[in-house]
Amino acid sequence: MKRLLISLLTASFALTSIGQEVIEDFENVSLPPLTLRGTIAHYPYYNGLMGGFYDWELHSGFNASLSAAAIFGLGHNATSGFANSMAMAYAGKITPKLSYSIGGYTSFLDYASHVMKDAGLTAMLNYRFDEHWEAALFAQKSLIKPQVPPHLYWMNDVGDKIGASVRYSFNPAFSIGLSVWRGSTPR
Repeated sequence: MKRLLISLLTASFALTSIGQEVIEDFENVSLPPLTLRGTIAHYPYYNGLMGGFYDWELHSGFNASLSAAAIFGLGHNATSGFANSMAMAYAGKITPKLSYSIGGYTSFLDYASHVMKDAGLTAMLNYRFDEHWEAALFAQKSLIKPQVPPHLYWMNDVGDKIGASVRYSFNPAFSIGLSVWRGSTPR
């Protein structure tokens, strides 16, 4: 039995992967990061149940982020479940300095007696003044009332959001930014 559980655990880790292409070319789109779920990233943020602190940097054209997870526990009163999420976005340029993206996301978690669902749309518009300064406008709209316990809203980044940000890049690896947004969580 232990061998079977270890084999299943090893297989689940092996099947879990994050694939993304990051293009750090100044001529490519310049957009604020999204979470791997496809929602507008805010800092600090916790990227979902058992997730990490990863950003999803978009490149020109079609972008997709897919994930699936099987959750199981060992021992007395242990629970199990399944989670998946999907996000898609299209990013491009309007002018050499003005980039945009529009996309959607959906996520689902069924764990023990809890079922959590969320789906929505995101849009971003970013203007890059030079190689150091850029400013962005962003919006996120939930299409359904997220079925997430209210005390976990912060964890799953649910609800509507509209805001603006400004970022100064010292070099391609280090930047500082400020964002202001208004968020509303479903009642």
